[in-house]
Amino acid sequence: MPLLDEVLAYIRGLWLLAQGNEEGFRWLDFSESGLWRSFTSMLWCLPAIAVTWASWRLYYLSVMPDGTTIGIGFIFKLLVVDLVSWLLPLVLIAILSRPLGFAGAVVPIVVTTNWLSVPLSYAMAVPAAIRVVIPGSQGLTSFIWLTLLVISVAVLFRLLRMVTGNQTLLASALTALFLLPSMMIGDLLQRFFGLIPTS
Repeated sequence: MPLLDEVLAYIRGLWLLAQGNEEGFRWLDFSESGLWRSFTSMLWCLPAIAVTWASWRLYYLSVMPDGTTIGIGFIFKLLVVDLVSWLLPLVLIAILSRPLGFAGAVVPIVVTTNWLSVPLSYAMAVPAAIRVVIPGSQGLTSFIWLTLLVISVAVLFRLLRMVTGNQTLLASALTALFLLPSMMIGDLLQRFFGLIPTS
């Protein structure tokens, strides 16, 4: 598992690429080992994701009838939802890469987006933490979350455009491929597992 200084170097590379600076490629590892190491980003995301889970747990309990209890199974289901939502776009990109002619960019796409999940997870944990600490802050946290979402999509698009050699149309399609299937499967699994509160 990469150490903190390595992860910070990867994030620096992402920052440079998001600014349109090709120097960022030198800070990332696109080798075969670098590809598989990039999947350890999930472990680095876990503390931030745990805050999001805690926020969702509090929300769930707040709208459910008194006496509702939640066990470890609830957290396990949230973990499954997050894992599937994270991996599904990568699988689709791997499958579609040859027919659509961007097979050579698959490894850089996977590496950059995997490591991008680290800073994005911690950014998204901010409104979740505020909601946990400050009851009744839904309006503020929803605004912060929406703002971060817009920024996240913009950064993702800029990274994908750099990785694909400034192919704007392909980068747009890949951005949609990362967002839409993930949102759809996430919502489907949340309903299937009963993670969405019912009154």
